[in-house]
Amino acid sequence: MVIVLGSQVIYYEHTQGRDGARPLILLHGNGEDHHIFDTLTAALGDEYEVYAPDTRGHGMSACPEELHYSDMADDLCSFITELTIDRPLIAGFSDGAITALILATTHSDMISGIISCGANTSPKALSLSERAQIKKAYKKKISSKKTFEKTLDTISSEIFAETGALEKLMLTEPDISDIALSHISVPVLVLAGQNDAVKESDTRKIYSSIPKSDMHIIPGEDHGSYIINSDKLKPYIEGFDSFF
Repeated sequence: MVIVLGSQVIYYEHTQGRDGARPLILLHGNGEDHHIFDTLTAALGDEYEVYAPDTRGHGMSACPEELHYSDMADDLCSFITELTIDRPLIAGFSDGAITALILATTHSDMISGIISCGANTSPKALSLSERAQIKKAYKKKISSKKTFEKTLDTISSEIFAETGALEKLMLTEPDISDIALSHISVPVLVLAGQNDAVKESDTRKIYSSIPKSDMHIIPGEDHGSYIINSDKLKPYIEGFDSFF
């Protein structure tokens, strides 16, 4: 399905669920699309009404001139409003978790809670090795001196990914303060892998800054191993309310 949010075209999949099913929005990470949640969506059955969008510049959604988390949060706000989704639970991974947290700092009233998986509050919260890999990929892409049509109707996400925009986003954003996190009034379950690309100190900072939160560092998992093509998030979604 496709929805037009202002000048931004967003593609999404919608799984209806049974009557009265709880609305759930699944947000993927940087350089991915909604298909990373196919296994999870199937495992959840009909207990949830699942919305799985491709964020701007990803998958089958339109590609902007450049990427900013604030714009992604605005997209999410408009997505919920336009589809009249009643206070959904949001499970976001990496960039998706960042987007959900930013939305909640100003619009907690729109959602019922967040499962934040592998979010970081700043680029420096990523491990040194992770940042080094991102910088290397970014330099390689911008040094190729390729030129692309910055036209929403023509540029594909595969071409957009080669511009370095995805890496630039991770190297320059986000900048989420403790004060901003303290404004989140909905429950937030903060998750990260034991071997995550995000520093554990930052994961703990997110947890300690949000008034109503719980945290789990998942043993043996890395940044995306419990998310991508996995149903390991299922018990955290199904048991969300019991954590608080």
